[in-house]
Amino acid sequence: MDIKTTLGLRIKELRDERGMTQRAFAEASGIDRSYLAAIENGEINVGIKTIERIANGFDLTVGQLTEGL
Repeated sequence: MDIKTTLGLRIKELRDERGMTQRAFAEASGIDRSYLAAIENGEINVGIKTIERIANGFDLTVGQLTEGL
């Protein structure tokens, strides 16, 4: 599995654990919902600023978000 897929699965897992829809999480983190879906599906490379937004949306550091990838 490549890093894009692994990161996408991690994000989806965290979002599901918090009981959030893609739409709700996208709005909370300031990311377009369709862009979030593409990230979760491992379809695109994600920039560090977007990773930071996602981590902040989960109230995590980037390190905590990417731990174990």
